[in-house]
Amino acid sequence: MADSAGGITFDIAGEARPDAVLVLRRRDPRAGDGGSGALAAGTGAGADDEVRLPLTEAGESLLRAVLPSTVELAEGHWDIFTGARGELPVRPGIRDVRALVGRIPGAGRVAARIPYPTPDGRLAVRSWVRAPHAEAGTVRCEPGATTVEGVLYGAELGEGAMAEARLRGTARSHRVAVTGCGGAFAFRLPYGPLAARPVQERQWWDLWLLPARNAPGVRISRILDDIWDKRFALVHPAHLSHPDRGAYGWLAAPCYTGDNDFSVRLDPAPLPAAAP
Repeated sequence: MADSAGGITFDIAGEARPDAVLVLRRRDPRAGDGGSGALAAGTGAGADDEVRLPLTEAGESLLRAVLPSTVELAEGHWDIFTGARGELPVRPGIRDVRALVGRIPGAGRVAARIPYPTPDGRLAVRSWVRAPHAEAGTVRCEPGATTVEGVLYGAELGEGAMAEARLRGTARSHRVAVTGCGGAFAFRLPYGPLAARPVQERQWWDLWLLPARNAPGVRISRILDDIWDKRFALVHPAHLSHPDRGAYGWLAAPCYTGDNDFSVRLDPAPLPAAAP
Protein backbone atom coordinates (compact mmCIF):
# COMPACT_ATOMS: atom_id res chain seq x y z
CA MET A 1 0.00 0.00 0.00
CA ALA A 2 1.36 3.42 -0.98
CA ASP A 3 0.56 6.65 0.87
CA SER A 4 0.53 10.22 -0.40
CA ALA A 5 3.66 11.15 1.56
CA GLY A 6 5.79 8.60 -0.30
CA GLY A 7 5.75 5.74 2.19
CA ILE A 8 4.99 2.15 1.14
CA THR A 9 3.76 -0.75 3.31
CA PHE A 10 4.59 -4.27 2.10
CA ASP A 11 2.56 -7.25 3.34
CA ILE A 12 4.26 -10.58 2.55
CA ALA A 13 2.73 -14.02 2.91
CA GLY A 14 5.06 -16.25 4.94
CA GLU A 15 6.22 -17.27 8.37
CA ALA A 16 8.21 -14.90 10.58
CA ARG A 17 11.87 -15.61 11.31
CA PRO A 18 14.22 -13.62 13.54
CA ASP A 19 16.32 -12.60 10.53
CA ALA A 20 13.41 -11.95 8.15
CA VAL A 21 14.08 -8.90 5.96
CA LEU A 22 12.74 -7.22 2.85
CA VAL A 23 15.39 -5.92 0.45
CA LEU A 24 14.95 -3.17 -2.13
CA ARG A 25 17.77 -3.28 -4.66
CA ARG A 26 18.26 -0.65 -7.36
CA ARG A 27 18.34 -2.06 -10.87
CA ASP A 28 21.26 -1.42 -13.17
CA PRO A 29 20.01 1.44 -15.43
CA ARG A 30 21.35 -0.48 -18.44
CA ALA A 31 19.04 -3.42 -17.74
CA GLY A 32 15.52 -3.75 -19.05
CA ASP A 33 12.33 -4.00 -17.03
CA GLY A 34 12.34 -7.75 -16.54
CA GLY A 35 13.54 -7.59 -12.96
CA SER A 36 16.77 -9.50 -13.70
CA GLY A 37 19.00 -6.43 -13.78
CA ALA A 38 19.05 -5.77 -10.05
CA LEU A 39 22.47 -5.37 -8.48
CA ALA A 40 22.72 -8.70 -6.71
CA ALA A 41 23.96 -9.01 -3.14
CA GLY A 42 27.70 -9.46 -3.03
CA THR A 43 28.25 -8.24 -6.60
CA GLY A 44 29.22 -4.66 -5.98
CA ALA A 45 25.90 -3.17 -4.87
CA GLY A 46 26.76 0.00 -2.97
CA ALA A 47 25.15 1.42 0.14
CA ASP A 48 23.01 3.72 -2.01
CA ASP A 49 21.80 0.79 -4.15
CA GLU A 50 20.21 -1.32 -1.41
CA VAL A 51 17.69 -0.74 1.38
CA ARG A 52 16.97 -3.45 3.97
CA LEU A 53 13.74 -3.37 6.00
CA PRO A 54 12.80 -5.65 8.92
CA LEU A 55 9.80 -7.92 8.48
CA THR A 56 7.53 -8.29 11.50
CA GLU A 57 4.43 -10.35 12.16
CA ALA A 58 1.21 -8.68 11.02
CA GLY A 59 -1.27 -11.53 11.40
CA GLU A 60 -1.49 -15.22 10.67
CA SER A 61 1.16 -16.13 8.06
CA LEU A 62 1.59 -12.45 7.21
CA LEU A 63 4.74 -10.36 7.47
CA ARG A 64 4.94 -6.60 7.13
CA ALA A 65 7.71 -4.17 6.21
CA VAL A 66 7.34 -0.40 6.09
CA LEU A 67 9.35 1.91 3.84
CA PRO A 68 8.95 5.37 5.39
CA SER A 69 8.91 8.45 3.19
CA THR A 70 11.98 9.63 5.12
CA VAL A 71 14.11 6.78 3.71
CA GLU A 72 15.67 7.99 0.47
CA LEU A 73 15.45 5.99 -2.75
CA ALA A 74 17.57 7.22 -5.64
CA GLU A 75 15.76 7.71 -8.93
CA GLY A 76 15.35 4.45 -10.81
CA HIS A 77 13.78 1.01 -10.60
CA TRP A 78 14.07 -0.92 -7.33
CA ASP A 79 13.43 -4.67 -7.36
CA ILE A 80 12.03 -6.30 -4.22
CA PHE A 81 13.52 -9.42 -2.60
CA THR A 82 13.28 -11.38 0.62
CA GLY A 83 15.16 -14.28 2.17
CA ALA A 84 18.16 -14.38 4.49
CA ARG A 85 20.44 -12.87 1.82
CA GLY A 86 17.83 -11.03 -0.23
CA GLU A 87 17.93 -13.71 -2.91
CA LEU A 88 14.22 -14.47 -3.32
CA PRO A 89 12.18 -12.19 -5.63
CA VAL A 90 8.80 -11.07 -4.32
CA ARG A 91 5.72 -11.63 -6.47
CA PRO A 92 3.13 -8.85 -6.66
CA GLY A 93 -0.26 -9.15 -5.04
CA ILE A 94 -2.92 -6.49 -4.52
CA ARG A 95 -1.40 -3.02 -4.91
CA ASP A 96 -3.36 -0.22 -3.24
CA VAL A 97 -2.05 2.99 -4.83
CA ARG A 98 -5.21 5.09 -4.66
CA ALA A 99 -3.57 7.65 -2.36
CA LEU A 100 -1.19 8.63 -5.18
CA VAL A 101 -3.95 9.99 -7.43
CA GLY A 102 -4.09 13.79 -7.41
CA ARG A 103 -1.11 14.03 -5.08
CA ILE A 104 0.22 17.53 -4.33
CA PRO A 105 3.82 17.46 -3.05
CA GLY A 106 5.08 19.67 -0.28
CA ALA A 107 7.94 22.15 -0.38
CA GLY A 108 11.39 21.02 -1.41
CA ARG A 109 12.33 18.34 -3.86
CA VAL A 110 9.64 16.08 -5.30
CA ALA A 111 9.96 12.36 -4.56
CA ALA A 112 7.47 9.92 -6.10
CA ARG A 113 7.32 6.14 -5.69
CA ILE A 114 4.99 3.65 -7.36
CA PRO A 115 5.02 -0.12 -6.71
CA TYR A 116 4.39 -2.07 -9.92
CA PRO A 117 4.62 -5.58 -11.45
CA THR A 118 7.49 -6.20 -13.86
CA PRO A 119 6.77 -7.98 -17.18
CA ASP A 120 8.20 -11.23 -15.80
CA GLY A 121 5.92 -11.16 -12.76
CA ARG A 122 8.07 -9.66 -10.00
CA LEU A 123 7.40 -6.73 -7.68
CA ALA A 124 9.36 -3.50 -8.11
CA VAL A 125 9.16 0.16 -7.14
CA ARG A 126 9.71 3.04 -9.58
CA SER A 127 11.25 6.03 -7.83
CA TRP A 128 11.63 9.59 -9.07
CA VAL A 129 13.54 12.39 -7.35
CA ARG A 130 13.25 15.82 -8.99
CA ALA A 131 14.25 19.31 -7.80
CA PRO A 132 12.65 21.35 -9.22
CA HIS A 133 9.93 19.39 -11.00
CA ALA A 134 7.62 20.37 -13.89
CA GLU A 135 4.46 18.24 -13.76
CA ALA A 136 2.54 17.92 -17.02
CA GLY A 137 -1.21 18.25 -16.66
CA THR A 138 -3.80 18.83 -19.38
CA VAL A 139 -2.58 18.15 -22.94
CA ARG A 140 -4.70 19.46 -25.82
CA CYS A 141 -4.02 18.19 -29.32
CA GLU A 142 -4.83 20.72 -32.03
CA PRO A 143 -4.31 20.64 -35.80
CA GLY A 144 -0.56 20.97 -36.18
CA ALA A 145 0.25 21.72 -32.52
CA THR A 146 -0.14 20.64 -28.91
CA THR A 147 -0.93 22.82 -25.90
CA VAL A 148 0.46 21.74 -22.55
CA GLU A 149 -0.57 22.96 -19.10
CA GLY A 150 1.25 22.04 -15.93
CA VAL A 151 2.60 22.99 -12.52
CA LEU A 152 6.18 23.80 -11.56
CA TYR A 153 7.22 22.68 -8.07
CA GLY A 154 10.31 23.95 -6.29
CA ALA A 155 10.57 27.14 -8.37
CA GLU A 156 8.42 29.86 -9.91
CA LEU A 157 8.09 31.31 -13.37
CA GLY A 158 10.12 34.42 -14.03
CA GLU A 159 10.73 36.84 -16.86
CA GLY A 160 11.58 35.16 -20.14
CA ALA A 161 10.15 31.73 -19.28
CA MET A 162 10.25 29.36 -22.27
CA ALA A 163 9.50 25.77 -23.19
CA GLU A 164 12.15 24.00 -25.23
CA ALA A 165 11.86 20.94 -27.45
CA ARG A 166 15.22 19.18 -27.83
CA LEU A 167 15.85 16.61 -30.54
CA ARG A 168 17.33 13.65 -28.74
CA GLY A 169 20.93 12.87 -29.66
CA THR A 170 21.52 16.19 -31.43
CA ALA A 171 22.04 19.88 -30.67
CA ARG A 172 18.80 20.90 -32.43
CA SER A 173 16.12 22.61 -30.34
CA HIS A 174 13.10 24.87 -30.67
CA ARG A 175 11.70 27.27 -28.06
CA VAL A 176 8.24 28.72 -27.52
CA ALA A 177 6.98 31.28 -25.00
CA VAL A 178 5.41 30.17 -21.72
CA THR A 179 2.49 31.86 -20.01
CA GLY A 180 1.47 31.49 -16.38
CA CYS A 181 2.01 32.78 -12.89
CA GLY A 182 3.77 31.34 -9.86
CA GLY A 183 4.03 27.63 -10.50
CA ALA A 184 1.29 27.28 -13.13
CA PHE A 185 2.54 27.22 -16.73
CA ALA A 186 1.17 26.70 -20.23
CA PHE A 187 2.57 26.76 -23.76
CA ARG A 188 1.60 25.91 -27.32
CA LEU A 189 4.13 23.93 -29.37
CA PRO A 190 3.60 23.82 -33.15
CA TYR A 191 4.92 20.71 -34.86
CA GLY A 192 5.99 22.46 -38.08
CA PRO A 193 9.32 23.86 -36.76
CA LEU A 194 10.25 20.40 -35.45
CA ALA A 195 9.76 18.99 -38.94
CA ALA A 196 11.59 21.82 -40.71
CA ARG A 197 14.04 19.25 -42.04
CA PRO A 198 12.85 16.07 -43.78
CA VAL A 199 11.68 13.46 -41.28
CA GLN A 200 13.28 10.30 -42.65
CA GLU A 201 13.32 8.27 -39.44
CA ARG A 202 11.66 8.37 -36.03
CA GLN A 203 12.60 11.41 -33.96
CA TRP A 204 12.10 12.09 -30.25
CA TRP A 205 11.76 15.72 -29.17
CA ASP A 206 12.09 15.93 -25.39
CA LEU A 207 10.26 18.82 -23.70
CA TRP A 208 11.86 21.04 -21.07
CA LEU A 209 10.68 24.05 -19.11
CA LEU A 210 13.04 27.01 -18.71
CA PRO A 211 11.43 28.87 -15.76
CA ALA A 212 13.21 32.16 -16.50
CA ARG A 213 15.72 33.68 -18.89
CA ASN A 214 19.07 31.85 -18.58
CA ALA A 215 17.60 29.38 -16.06
CA PRO A 216 18.56 25.70 -16.43
CA GLY A 217 15.97 23.46 -18.04
CA VAL A 218 13.54 21.34 -16.01
CA ARG A 219 12.38 18.11 -17.67
CA ILE A 220 8.60 18.07 -18.12
CA SER A 221 7.19 14.81 -16.76
CA ARG A 222 4.09 13.34 -15.18
CA ILE A 223 4.89 11.40 -12.01
CA LEU A 224 2.32 12.53 -9.44
CA ASP A 225 -0.24 9.77 -9.95
CA ASP A 226 -0.48 5.96 -9.83
CA ILE A 227 0.65 5.07 -13.39
CA TRP A 228 4.26 3.87 -13.40
CA ASP A 229 4.55 3.65 -17.23
CA LYS A 230 2.33 5.96 -19.27
CA ARG A 231 3.48 4.96 -22.74
CA PHE A 232 0.37 2.87 -23.41
CA ALA A 233 -1.94 4.23 -20.70
CA LEU A 234 -2.03 7.87 -21.90
CA VAL A 235 -2.08 7.96 -25.69
CA HIS A 236 -2.68 11.26 -27.50
CA PRO A 237 -3.96 11.80 -31.06
CA ALA A 238 -1.38 12.14 -33.82
CA HIS A 239 -1.27 14.84 -36.48
CA LEU A 240 -0.50 13.97 -40.11
CA SER A 241 1.10 16.52 -42.45
CA HIS A 242 1.96 16.14 -46.12
CA PRO A 243 4.23 18.74 -47.74
CA ASP A 244 3.64 20.16 -51.21
CA ARG A 245 6.78 18.50 -52.52
CA GLY A 246 8.81 15.43 -51.68
CA ALA A 247 8.15 11.77 -51.12
CA TYR A 248 7.37 11.90 -47.40
CA GLY A 249 5.27 13.79 -44.94
CA TRP A 250 5.37 13.36 -41.19
CA LEU A 251 3.25 12.19 -38.29
CA ALA A 252 3.55 13.96 -34.92
CA ALA A 253 2.18 12.88 -31.55
CA PRO A 254 2.78 14.04 -27.96
CA CYS A 255 3.65 11.05 -25.77
CA TYR A 256 5.33 9.82 -22.62
CA THR A 257 8.58 7.87 -22.37
CA GLY A 258 9.10 4.79 -20.23
CA ASP A 259 10.29 7.14 -17.48
CA ASN A 260 7.06 9.20 -17.72
CA ASP A 261 8.91 12.14 -19.26
CA PHE A 262 6.94 14.14 -21.84
CA SER A 263 8.05 14.24 -25.48
CA VAL A 264 6.84 14.66 -29.05
CA ARG A 265 7.39 11.75 -31.44
CA LEU A 266 7.88 12.42 -35.16
CA ASP A 267 7.58 9.62 -37.71
CA PRO A 268 7.95 9.71 -41.50
CA ALA A 269 4.65 9.29 -43.34
CA PRO A 270 4.65 8.24 -47.02
CA LEU A 271 2.50 10.37 -49.30
CA PRO A 272 -0.67 8.69 -50.57
CA ALA A 273 -0.51 7.40 -54.11
CA ALA A 274 -1.75 9.85 -56.72
CA ALA A 275 -5.10 9.08 -58.27
CA PRO A 276 -4.89 7.78 -61.88
